[in-house]
Amino acid sequence: TVRTRDLSLPALTVVLAAVDGFNPCAMWVLVFLIGLLLGLPDERRMWLLGGAFLFATAAMYFAVMAAWLELVLAIGSAAWLRVVVGVVAIAAGAWFLWEFRANPDAACRVTDADEKARIMARFRRVVAESRLLPAALGIMALAVAVNLVELVCSAGVPVVYGQILAMSDLSTTAHYAHLTLYLTIFMFDDVAIFVTAM
Repeated sequence: TVRTRDLSLPALTVVLAAVDGFNPCAMWVLVFLIGLLLGLPDERRMWLLGGAFLFATAAMYFAVMAAWLELVLAIGSAAWLRVVVGVVAIAAGAWFLWEFRANPDAACRVTDADEKARIMARFRRVVAESRLLPAALGIMALAVAVNLVELVCSAGVPVVYGQILAMSDLSTTAHYAHLTLYLTIFMFDDVAIFVTAM
């Protein structure tokens, strides 16, 4: 018997968020964007466009996790939901192990080469936009679209975390404090890479 109240939620949050944050399916987009931004002559524009990308990514991920948490809280601790989440966790774990063996170069299989080429072309057009506001809004829209697609690479981790969080006897403030901690750790590697490159 595993009692969720005996788990250290902050420690679990940090571990799962760190695992979730290292996602090769989403990281390539940031690396490509950094390559485009480094070619700009305006340093302020570089920081603003990169910051817009990171902000949109964080906001989208927080919204998805909060929606899942609220759904689980609304349904309650139904036995069938725990079974579904358990099956998702086992399936995701099996898939990750299969990918580790079959795909040692960690190339993302969610987005094929043609789709990646289209995404890169869109980012080039947006970064080349002379007006800052349309460029920032375009970057944010692309960040949300790309990260929603790439979410499938790590869907098992946030699903399991949301279920554990919902099963813990916490206030609404505590729930969202843990989600904020999760998001902070999740975004840490992206922010560190961006700031170092800039």
